[in-house]
Amino acid sequence: MKKWRGLKDLVQDAVDKGATAVEQVHKRTAARPFELLEKVPPLTAPVRGVHGLHDLAVSGSYGMVRLVNRVVGKTLDVALDVLEQQSREPPR
Repeated sequence: MKKWRGLKDLVQDAVDKGATAVEQVHKRTAARPFELLEKVPPLTAPVRGVHGLHDLAVSGSYGMVRLVNRVVGKTLDVALDVLEQQSREPPR
């Protein structure tokens, strides 16, 4: 059971760190066109607003990936606890 818990922790950590890394790359990649458009005076204010909304949506999306990852991890912890307890009980 220890190996399964270790594997679960490894995958959960990889998903969490991976989602965070991809979120950062996503925001940096999208920032460049926004920065260029923000230099056009009539577009500065609207583009800043759209940029902010974009970043908020991106953060929310990747935040949900991390949240679901944590919920799945906790669910697997409970399932592994039950399996571990059942394996210690004598057969009927």
